Amino acid sequence: MTPGQILACAERFFGAPARRMTAPGGATRASYRIHFKDRTIIVSQRQDPARRAREAHVLAMLGKDCAAMPEFLGATGGLVFQSDAGARRLNYAIHACPAHERPRLAAKAVAGIFAIHRAARQHGMTGPLPSPQPSPIEHDDLVAGARRFAQNLGCTLAEFDPARLHPLFRAPPRQLIKWDCRAGNAALDEDGTLRWFDFEDARMGHGPEDFAWLIADETWPLDFDTMLGLVRDQLTDEDTTAPDAYLTYLEQVTVLHALRRIRLIMNEARARGWSARIQFLKYDKVGVDPHLGERLSEAALALALRHPATSPLAGLLKAAMGAFHSARMPTRS
Repeated sequence: MTPGQILACAERFFGAPARRMTAPGGATRASYRIHFKDRTIIVSQRQDPARRAREAHVLAMLGKDCAAMPEFLGATGGLVFQSDAGARRLNYAIHACPAHERPRLAAKAVAGIFAIHRAARQHGMTGPLPSPQPSPIEHDDLVAGARRFAQNLGCTLAEFDPARLHPLFRAPPRQLIKWDCRAGNAALDEDGTLRWFDFEDARMGHGPEDFAWLIADETWPLDFDTMLGLVRDQLTDEDTTAPDAYLTYLEQVTVLHALRRIRLIMNEARARGWSARIQFLKYDKVGVDPHLGERLSEAALALALRHPATSPLAGLLKAAMGAFHSARMPTRS
Protein backbone atom coordinates (compact mmCIF):
# COMPACT_ATOMS: atom_id res chain seq x y z
CA MET A 1 0.00 0.00 0.00
CA THR A 2 1.01 3.60 -0.53
CA PRO A 3 1.14 5.90 2.53
CA GLY A 4 -2.14 7.46 1.41
CA GLN A 5 -3.83 4.07 1.20
CA ILE A 6 -2.50 3.10 4.64
CA LEU A 7 -3.87 6.30 6.13
CA ALA A 8 -7.29 5.76 4.52
CA CYS A 9 -7.37 2.16 5.76
CA ALA A 10 -6.57 3.27 9.31
CA GLU A 11 -9.29 5.91 9.24
CA ARG A 12 -11.83 3.29 8.14
CA PHE A 13 -10.63 0.78 10.75
CA PHE A 14 -10.83 3.22 13.67
CA GLY A 15 -13.84 5.15 12.33
CA ALA A 16 -12.22 8.55 12.80
CA PRO A 17 -10.37 11.07 10.64
CA ALA A 18 -6.63 11.38 11.18
CA ARG A 19 -4.87 14.70 11.58
CA ARG A 20 -1.67 13.49 9.95
CA MET A 21 0.67 10.53 9.47
CA THR A 22 4.43 10.56 10.12
CA ALA A 23 7.25 8.08 9.57
CA PRO A 24 9.30 7.90 12.80
CA GLY A 25 11.90 5.60 11.27
CA GLY A 26 12.09 7.34 7.91
CA ALA A 27 10.09 6.98 4.72
CA THR A 28 11.72 3.66 3.81
CA ARG A 29 10.55 1.87 6.97
CA ALA A 30 7.44 -0.27 7.27
CA SER A 31 5.88 1.56 10.24
CA TYR A 32 4.01 4.84 10.53
CA ARG A 33 2.61 6.91 13.39
CA ILE A 34 -0.96 8.07 12.80
CA HIS A 35 -2.13 11.10 14.75
CA PHE A 36 -5.82 11.06 15.68
CA LYS A 37 -7.50 13.77 17.73
CA ASP A 38 -7.27 11.88 21.02
CA ARG A 39 -4.26 9.58 20.54
CA THR A 40 -1.52 8.33 18.28
CA ILE A 41 -1.23 4.76 17.05
CA ILE A 42 1.39 2.81 15.13
CA VAL A 43 0.59 0.91 11.94
CA SER A 44 3.03 -1.61 10.47
CA GLN A 45 2.97 -2.95 6.95
CA ARG A 46 4.92 -6.23 6.79
CA GLN A 47 5.40 -7.61 3.31
CA ASP A 48 6.07 -11.12 4.62
CA PRO A 49 2.74 -12.67 5.76
CA ALA A 50 4.52 -14.97 8.24
CA ARG A 51 6.30 -12.08 9.96
CA ARG A 52 3.09 -10.07 10.00
CA ALA A 53 1.17 -12.97 11.57
CA ARG A 54 3.93 -13.52 14.11
CA GLU A 55 3.88 -9.90 15.25
CA ALA A 56 0.09 -9.81 15.51
CA HIS A 57 0.03 -13.09 17.45
CA VAL A 58 2.64 -12.04 20.00
CA LEU A 59 1.09 -8.62 20.54
CA ALA A 60 -2.41 -10.08 20.85
CA MET A 61 -1.27 -12.68 23.38
CA LEU A 62 0.93 -10.46 25.55
CA GLY A 63 0.36 -6.78 24.79
CA LYS A 64 -2.69 -6.25 26.98
CA ASP A 65 -1.06 -7.60 30.17
CA CYS A 66 2.61 -6.70 29.64
CA ALA A 67 3.41 -3.03 30.17
CA ALA A 68 6.80 -3.45 28.50
CA MET A 69 5.32 -3.79 25.01
CA PRO A 70 2.59 -2.14 22.91
CA GLU A 71 -1.03 -3.24 22.99
CA PHE A 72 -2.48 -4.98 19.94
CA LEU A 73 -5.25 -2.86 18.39
CA GLY A 74 -6.16 -5.02 15.42
CA ALA A 75 -5.10 -6.09 11.94
CA THR A 76 -6.60 -5.76 8.48
CA GLY A 77 -5.52 -5.81 4.86
CA GLY A 78 -1.88 -6.62 5.58
CA LEU A 79 -1.62 -3.97 8.30
CA VAL A 80 -1.05 -4.41 12.03
CA PHE A 81 -2.22 -1.68 14.41
CA GLN A 82 -0.72 -1.24 17.86
CA SER A 83 -0.58 1.36 20.59
CA ASP A 84 2.17 3.96 20.42
CA ALA A 85 5.15 2.84 22.53
CA GLY A 86 6.43 6.40 22.86
CA ALA A 87 8.11 9.14 20.88
CA ARG A 88 11.60 8.96 22.44
CA ARG A 89 13.56 6.02 21.09
CA LEU A 90 15.83 4.42 23.66
CA ASN A 91 18.92 4.66 21.46
CA TYR A 92 18.54 8.43 21.34
CA ALA A 93 17.41 8.83 24.97
CA ILE A 94 20.39 6.92 26.38
CA HIS A 95 22.78 9.35 24.67
CA ALA A 96 20.75 12.42 25.57
CA CYS A 97 20.66 11.79 29.31
CA PRO A 98 23.60 12.54 31.66
CA ALA A 99 26.16 9.74 31.92
CA HIS A 100 25.36 9.05 35.59
CA GLU A 101 21.70 8.38 34.71
CA ARG A 102 22.43 5.87 31.96
CA PRO A 103 22.68 2.77 34.20
CA ARG A 104 19.21 3.52 35.58
CA LEU A 105 17.77 3.75 32.07
CA ALA A 106 19.64 0.62 31.01
CA ALA A 107 18.22 -1.23 34.02
CA LYS A 108 14.76 -0.22 32.85
CA ALA A 109 15.50 -1.68 29.40
CA VAL A 110 16.71 -4.94 30.95
CA ALA A 111 13.62 -5.09 33.18
CA GLY A 112 11.42 -4.70 30.10
CA ILE A 113 13.02 -7.68 28.37
CA PHE A 114 12.63 -9.81 31.49
CA ALA A 115 8.98 -8.69 31.73
CA ILE A 116 8.30 -9.89 28.17
CA HIS A 117 9.95 -13.25 28.84
CA ARG A 118 7.99 -13.73 32.06
CA ALA A 119 4.70 -12.74 30.44
CA ALA A 120 5.29 -15.27 27.68
CA ARG A 121 5.79 -18.05 30.19
CA GLN A 122 2.72 -17.00 32.16
CA HIS A 123 0.66 -17.21 28.96
CA GLY A 124 2.02 -20.65 28.12
CA MET A 125 4.02 -19.47 25.09
CA THR A 126 6.74 -22.08 25.53
CA GLY A 127 6.52 -23.85 22.17
CA PRO A 128 6.79 -22.96 18.48
CA LEU A 129 4.87 -19.94 17.27
CA PRO A 130 1.96 -20.63 14.88
CA SER A 131 3.89 -19.47 11.82
CA PRO A 132 7.20 -20.30 10.13
CA GLN A 133 10.13 -18.83 12.01
CA PRO A 134 13.93 -18.78 11.92
CA SER A 135 16.03 -20.90 14.25
CA PRO A 136 16.33 -19.57 17.82
CA ILE A 137 19.72 -17.84 17.52
CA GLU A 138 20.78 -18.91 14.04
CA HIS A 139 23.74 -20.93 15.31
CA ASP A 140 24.87 -21.87 11.82
CA ASP A 141 24.99 -18.22 10.77
CA LEU A 142 26.90 -17.21 13.91
CA VAL A 143 29.55 -19.87 13.34
CA ALA A 144 29.70 -19.91 9.53
CA GLY A 145 29.60 -16.12 9.43
CA ALA A 146 32.54 -15.90 11.82
CA ARG A 147 34.54 -18.28 9.64
CA ARG A 148 33.79 -16.30 6.47
CA PHE A 149 34.68 -13.09 8.26
CA ALA A 150 37.99 -14.59 9.40
CA GLN A 151 38.84 -15.52 5.82
CA ASN A 152 38.10 -11.98 4.67
CA LEU A 153 40.47 -10.57 7.29
CA GLY A 154 43.17 -13.16 6.63
CA CYS A 155 42.73 -14.93 9.98
CA THR A 156 42.31 -18.57 10.89
CA LEU A 157 39.81 -20.09 13.31
CA ALA A 158 41.35 -23.55 13.30
CA GLU A 159 41.09 -23.85 17.11
CA PHE A 160 37.52 -22.56 17.33
CA ASP A 161 35.28 -25.57 17.94
CA PRO A 162 31.52 -24.82 18.21
CA ALA A 163 31.06 -28.13 20.08
CA ARG A 164 32.89 -26.55 23.04
CA LEU A 165 30.30 -23.80 23.38
CA HIS A 166 27.86 -24.01 26.28
CA PRO A 167 25.33 -26.89 26.07
CA LEU A 168 22.46 -24.41 25.85
CA PHE A 169 23.58 -23.77 22.26
CA ARG A 170 22.35 -27.29 21.52
CA ALA A 171 19.37 -27.47 23.91
CA PRO A 172 15.76 -27.25 22.64
CA PRO A 173 14.51 -23.64 22.95
CA ARG A 174 11.49 -23.12 25.19
CA GLN A 175 11.44 -19.38 25.85
CA LEU A 176 9.75 -16.83 23.63
CA ILE A 177 12.27 -14.10 22.84
CA LYS A 178 11.68 -10.80 21.09
CA TRP A 179 14.88 -10.86 18.97
CA ASP A 180 16.38 -7.67 17.55
CA CYS A 181 16.57 -5.95 20.94
CA ARG A 182 18.74 -3.12 19.71
CA ALA A 183 18.01 0.10 21.57
CA GLY A 184 16.30 1.62 18.54
CA ASN A 185 13.48 -0.89 19.02
CA ALA A 186 12.41 0.49 22.40
CA ALA A 187 10.89 3.84 23.30
CA LEU A 188 9.83 5.91 26.28
CA ASP A 189 6.51 7.69 26.59
CA GLU A 190 5.85 11.00 28.33
CA ASP A 191 5.61 9.26 31.72
CA GLY A 192 8.97 7.52 31.25
CA THR A 193 7.49 4.07 30.68
CA LEU A 194 9.77 2.01 28.44
CA ARG A 195 8.32 -0.39 25.89
CA TRP A 196 9.91 -2.71 23.36
CA PHE A 197 8.34 -2.87 19.89
CA ASP A 198 8.76 -4.66 16.53
CA PHE A 199 7.94 -8.30 17.28
CA GLU A 200 7.81 -9.58 13.71
CA ASP A 201 10.99 -11.60 14.25
CA ALA A 202 10.00 -13.10 17.61
CA ARG A 203 11.04 -16.72 18.01
CA MET A 204 11.91 -19.37 20.56
CA GLY A 205 15.24 -19.25 22.36
CA HIS A 206 16.54 -19.41 25.91
CA GLY A 207 16.29 -15.74 26.96
CA PRO A 208 19.87 -14.43 27.01
CA GLU A 209 19.79 -13.88 23.24
CA ASP A 210 17.68 -10.75 23.71
CA PHE A 211 20.17 -9.27 26.18
CA ALA A 212 23.02 -10.06 23.78
CA TRP A 213 21.30 -7.91 21.16
CA LEU A 214 21.23 -4.95 23.56
CA ILE A 215 24.70 -5.43 25.07
CA ALA A 216 26.39 -5.80 21.66
CA ASP A 217 24.49 -2.93 20.03
CA GLU A 218 27.36 -0.88 18.64
CA THR A 219 25.53 2.37 19.43
CA TRP A 220 24.88 1.42 23.08
CA PRO A 221 27.13 3.53 25.35
CA LEU A 222 27.30 1.29 28.42
CA ASP A 223 30.15 -1.19 28.73
CA PHE A 224 29.68 -4.95 28.67
CA ASP A 225 30.42 -5.54 32.36
CA THR A 226 27.88 -2.95 33.48
CA MET A 227 25.22 -4.54 31.29
CA LEU A 228 26.06 -8.09 32.35
CA GLY A 229 25.82 -6.94 35.95
CA LEU A 230 22.38 -5.44 35.36
CA VAL A 231 21.14 -8.72 33.89
CA ARG A 232 22.67 -10.69 36.75
CA ASP A 233 21.07 -8.39 39.34
CA GLN A 234 17.59 -8.83 37.87
CA LEU A 235 17.82 -12.55 37.20
CA THR A 236 15.47 -14.55 39.47
CA ASP A 237 14.55 -18.16 40.12
CA GLU A 238 11.53 -17.53 37.92
CA ASP A 239 13.83 -16.93 34.95
CA THR A 240 16.16 -19.90 35.39
CA THR A 241 17.01 -22.64 37.84
CA ALA A 242 20.65 -22.50 36.71
CA PRO A 243 21.85 -18.88 36.87
CA ASP A 244 25.51 -19.73 36.25
CA ALA A 245 24.62 -21.56 33.04
CA TYR A 246 22.31 -18.72 31.99
CA LEU A 247 25.06 -16.12 32.43
CA THR A 248 27.78 -18.23 30.80
CA TYR A 249 25.57 -18.77 27.78
CA LEU A 250 24.78 -15.04 27.74
CA GLU A 251 28.47 -14.14 27.64
CA GLN A 252 29.25 -16.57 24.83
CA VAL A 253 26.22 -15.55 22.77
CA THR A 254 27.18 -11.90 23.25
CA VAL A 255 30.67 -12.55 21.86
CA LEU A 256 29.28 -14.25 18.76
CA HIS A 257 26.57 -11.67 18.31
CA ALA A 258 29.12 -8.86 18.62
CA LEU A 259 31.09 -10.52 15.82
CA ARG A 260 27.97 -10.50 13.67
CA ARG A 261 27.47 -6.78 14.32
CA ILE A 262 31.14 -6.11 13.51
CA ARG A 263 30.74 -7.92 10.18
CA LEU A 264 27.62 -5.90 9.46
CA ILE A 265 29.35 -2.60 10.22
CA MET A 266 32.20 -3.46 7.86
CA ASN A 267 29.85 -4.62 5.12
CA GLU A 268 27.77 -1.44 5.37
CA ALA A 269 30.91 0.70 5.34
CA ARG A 270 32.15 -1.00 2.19
CA ALA A 271 28.78 -0.57 0.50
CA ARG A 272 27.90 2.97 1.58
CA GLY A 273 30.82 4.46 3.48
CA TRP A 274 30.94 5.72 7.06
CA SER A 275 28.00 7.80 8.32
CA ALA A 276 27.36 10.54 10.86
CA ARG A 277 26.30 9.37 14.30
CA ILE A 278 23.23 11.63 14.37
CA GLN A 279 21.89 9.84 11.30
CA PHE A 280 22.02 6.28 12.59
CA LEU A 281 20.72 7.27 16.00
CA LYS A 282 17.78 9.20 14.55
CA TYR A 283 16.75 6.51 12.05
CA ASP A 284 17.93 3.38 13.93
CA LYS A 285 20.48 2.40 11.30
CA VAL A 286 23.61 0.30 11.68
CA GLY A 287 26.27 2.25 13.58
CA VAL A 288 28.66 2.60 10.65
CA ASP A 289 31.35 4.43 12.58
CA PRO A 290 34.93 3.10 12.93
CA HIS A 291 35.17 4.35 16.51
CA LEU A 292 32.10 2.29 17.46
CA GLY A 293 33.40 -0.73 15.58
CA GLU A 294 36.75 -0.58 17.34
CA ARG A 295 35.10 -0.18 20.74
CA LEU A 296 32.76 -3.12 20.11
CA SER A 297 35.66 -5.30 18.94
CA GLU A 298 37.68 -4.46 22.05
CA ALA A 299 34.77 -5.24 24.38
CA ALA A 300 34.03 -8.53 22.61
CA LEU A 301 37.71 -9.50 22.81
CA ALA A 302 37.81 -9.04 26.58
CA LEU A 303 34.65 -11.11 26.97
CA ALA A 304 35.83 -13.84 24.58
CA LEU A 305 39.00 -14.36 26.61
CA ARG A 306 36.94 -15.36 29.67
CA HIS A 307 35.90 -18.67 28.11
CA PRO A 308 38.05 -21.41 26.55
CA ALA A 309 35.28 -21.97 23.98
CA THR A 310 35.43 -18.39 22.67
CA SER A 311 39.07 -17.46 23.32
CA PRO A 312 40.12 -18.82 19.89
CA LEU A 313 38.17 -15.89 18.42
CA ALA A 314 40.70 -13.46 19.93
CA GLY A 315 42.84 -13.23 16.80
CA LEU A 316 39.83 -12.39 14.67
CA LEU A 317 38.65 -9.70 17.07
CA LYS A 318 42.15 -8.19 17.24
CA ALA A 319 42.21 -8.07 13.44
CA ALA A 320 38.83 -6.30 13.44
CA MET A 321 40.12 -3.79 15.99
CA GLY A 322 43.08 -3.09 13.73
CA ALA A 323 40.90 -2.62 10.67
CA PHE A 324 38.63 -0.15 12.46
CA HIS A 325 41.60 1.67 13.97
CA SER A 326 43.12 2.11 10.52
CA ALA A 327 39.80 3.34 9.13
CA ARG A 328 39.47 6.07 11.74
CA MET A 329 43.05 7.33 11.44
CA PRO A 330 43.56 10.20 8.98
CA THR A 331 45.46 9.28 5.83
CA ARG A 332 48.82 10.97 5.52
CA SER A 333 49.73 12.27 2.09
